Amino acid sequence: MKDGPLPDTKIQPLSASFTEEQLASALPVLQQFWQQGQHQSFLSFDQTRLCYSSFRHPAPRAEIVLSPGRIEASQKYQEFCFDLYQAGFTVHLIDHRGQGLSDRINPDRHLGDVVNFEHYVQDFALWLQCHILPQQQAPLLGLAHSMGSAILCRYLQQYAQHGLIGAVYCSPMFGIRSHPLPKAIAKPFARLMARLNKLCSTQNWYFPGQSRYKDKPFTGNHLTHSKVRYQQFRQLYLEQPELQLGGVSCRWLTQALLAIEELQQAPALSLPQLIVQATADPVVDNEQQKRYQQKNPSAELVKIEGALHEIIFESDALRNQLFRALNRFFLQVGL
Repeated sequence: MKDGPLPDTKIQPLSASFTEEQLASALPVLQQFWQQGQHQSFLSFDQTRLCYSSFRHPAPRAEIVLSPGRIEASQKYQEFCFDLYQAGFTVHLIDHRGQGLSDRINPDRHLGDVVNFEHYVQDFALWLQCHILPQQQAPLLGLAHSMGSAILCRYLQQYAQHGLIGAVYCSPMFGIRSHPLPKAIAKPFARLMARLNKLCSTQNWYFPGQSRYKDKPFTGNHLTHSKVRYQQFRQLYLEQPELQLGGVSCRWLTQALLAIEELQQAPALSLPQLIVQATADPVVDNEQQKRYQQKNPSAELVKIEGALHEIIFESDALRNQLFRALNRFFLQVGL
């Protein structure tokens, strides 16, 4: 922890600390907040070094473990962590293996790859069981985005003593849009490409259409309607190129599809769950979110009309709808 306390705040409902118009001038405040957090690392089961950060509230109403999505470094969540802290939460978030400041598993640092999707889940379990739960001071809630939601959900399905009172999945990767491939072809094609890769090369291939990280312009992006939040994300990755991550490998896609299949077939969970769906999401399959919700009576599905994939980084009006849904869920679980 760096010198100087984190800002003392009164507990209040979760709300945006800054508008889009204020974000540029608020960046020094967010950066100072981030610097005052606890930034640590640990060795996972296979000696992969994983990085995580904690922002400990002096009187937390609850603690949140945040599981980011694919390509996301924890630093991208500075604004959201600040918002949660202002609302009285201690926040912990992890850089999944192969992303952020955690160890990459390929010589090509831009390749999104994993040997087995279960490795993400094992990492997450080790992090919680050994580094978060032993120091827990308040009820613990899981909150995740996209791929991070699949990791969080698989953790809950496989670890009965998970330690969480509830789970929030934002734009969860409970299914992946296969466009331009038809759904019936996508999975066997991914498996075929993974087999060809293994037979023909010792290096892991990008899945067709995927590539190294590209600094894409805001116009035409599929992630958010907020130009300022999108540009802050791109600027962060420009200033810290070690955070950059590109497209997925054939192996990653095969493993992700297998994990989703197992997730959808697992017995229902009993703890309260909230699925926040972005209705204009072009990345994940919203029908599969509904499928999961129908099989899990404890799961509520809330739609954010018109939102793109990254609801947490959306325009103010859409982001505020997310916060209202989160505040209702916090009340539901007794926070």
